[in-house]
Amino acid sequence: MKQVFVEAIGTQVSSVGFGCASLGSRVGTREGLQALERAYEAGVTWYDVAPSYGDGAAESIWGEFACRRRDRVCVCTKVGMRPPTTSTAMRLLKPLFRIGIAAFPVLKQYSSRVRSTPFKVPLSAEVMRSGVEESLRRLRTDYVDVLALHRPTVEELAHEDIIRAAERLVQDGKARAISVAGNLEAGIRSLGETLPYGLVQIANTPIERNLGKLKERADSRRTFITHGTFSCLDWVIAKINTNEKVRAALLDFGFRGDPPEIATEFLADYAFSTNSNGVTLVSMLRKSHLDFNLRRLKSYPTPERLTSIVAALDAATTD
Repeated sequence: MKQVFVEAIGTQVSSVGFGCASLGSRVGTREGLQALERAYEAGVTWYDVAPSYGDGAAESIWGEFACRRRDRVCVCTKVGMRPPTTSTAMRLLKPLFRIGIAAFPVLKQYSSRVRSTPFKVPLSAEVMRSGVEESLRRLRTDYVDVLALHRPTVEELAHEDIIRAAERLVQDGKARAISVAGNLEAGIRSLGETLPYGLVQIANTPIERNLGKLKERADSRRTFITHGTFSCLDWVIAKINTNEKVRAALLDFGFRGDPPEIATEFLADYAFSTNSNGVTLVSMLRKSHLDFNLRRLKSYPTPERLTSIVAALDAATTD
């Protein structure tokens, strides 16, 4: 497993991270623990959770997994988004929904329509303090490696009360480092030299190239955590099917298979190559997902080698 150094916490971690957004919602506790164990055995040491993930269950599942190996794994949790309120009936029916979707995958597109969504709460020193304490109980630990402000506003990032609260959490040993997990505007604002944010978590894809824009402004000590690797998968597949230049660029590079296979491999290579010094979050809930990610992690190209494909996709957006 490739390792990268995260200066904010002074630790080597796996360059691929386990994204836990569906831990407890799309998969239940037993399947989730199995997935976490598989990833750990494969060398994954970075795990990304939040109070709102998995309908509020992700942190507790991760805590059950990590309580026996806390000193060998790193976790980033967040503050600023609350999980939806779920009725008792919905909690009891959730396992049946998962069984139904597993048997009839077409139902997946309808499941999100009936689920409540997480909501943002305004950040304050008290929200941060109480949020961390609640997360620590669910995670079964007395510290988190990274605490990320979840979808903060630009104004919140520079608010004196929030800056002092972040610094206090580090001083008290509740968090080893503070991060920002949000949009490009928030990411850029967090790079200010006087601000306490040592990491930035941002979406990064060939059509949303946030990472490059941040790297232009950041010093070499900053660590970036990227996500959204396959969020534009359907768009890339469509371009392969309809745009000869995109299809030719991918085939000339050496990608083979049907359009979904080619698009998936390209997006993984793009994600790993553009963030080779940081951590790329991906889904590993299924063994096939883990195996695929590990294969691509062994042989991804340099960003420069993907230039012709990215250029073809850029041109395709204006067609």
